[in-house]
Amino acid sequence: MTGQGQSASGSSAWSTVFRHVRYENLIAGVSGGVLSNLALHPLDLVKIRFAVSDGLELRPKYNGILHCLTTIWKLDGLRGLYQGVTPNIWGAGLSWGLYFFLDLFLGCLEHRMVPFSLWHMNC
Repeated sequence: MTGQGQSASGSSAWSTVFRHVRYENLIAGVSGGVLSNLALHPLDLVKIRFAVSDGLELRPKYNGILHCLTTIWKLDGLRGLYQGVTPNIWGAGLSWGLYFFLDLFLGCLEHRMVPFSLWHMNC
């Protein structure tokens, strides 16, 4: 019987801890990370192209940001501007989603200054 009582109190303790966590924050973080990455990925690609342009004749030469963007657009189109976007989207979506998801929970812990006493939170 004590096994069942401990299980019930353990689940209520976790529900007390996670009642401050909002799933809306997770959705907001994931969507913000994905959308910002989609909007700024072409500039990240330009940064990488400039970083690997080490003077070899095999790589194209760019005169500036706009020249690099138009050259990529002419050669590969929209697909060229978004080369390698998938890992960046996964990383940004996951990291920002978890950040916003856990922000309120960890802020509550910091505010109460009881990092190891999770079962008595009243934030």
